[in-house]
Amino acid sequence: MADRQAAALPGAATGAAARALAARLAQHGYQVSFPPGRDPAVCTVTGLPGGPYVEVTAEEDGQAACHYTGRSTAEAAVVIARLPVPGQPQAESVPDTVTAIWDGIEIEWHYQPPAGLAGLDRVAAALLAHLAVLGGDHDRKGDPT
Repeated sequence: MADRQAAALPGAATGAAARALAARLAQHGYQVSFPPGRDPAVCTVTGLPGGPYVEVTAEEDGQAACHYTGRSTAEAAVVIARLPVPGQPQAESVPDTVTAIWDGIEIEWHYQPPAGLAGLDRVAAALLAHLAVLGGDHDRKGDPT
């Protein structure tokens, strides 16, 4: 409960937010770990099809980032093609996402909640929807939270 409250407060410790997000992702079957010696706000997600390197970072004010590194430009191109296009209708759980960078085999994605609406449930839902796209399960039905 304390991690959940800390993750929802603007300026809360990003390490606590990362642990709360990792727990939520693990509840949905993702394998999450915290690399030793790294920033406590960063966790890795494994077990996605194709074995890409995926890193999730909890950021200040309820924001989050996801960094994907595929094994080839063709693999990354398939993933980027599945991501929502800015300005196009999106699923209700991911209306505040922005794909910031695509460079070769790397994709960096950011979640930015609307002002005053930051919270663990919103960021977890956005991350779960994004991980479903990365894993090729973009048609997954059901409540991701």
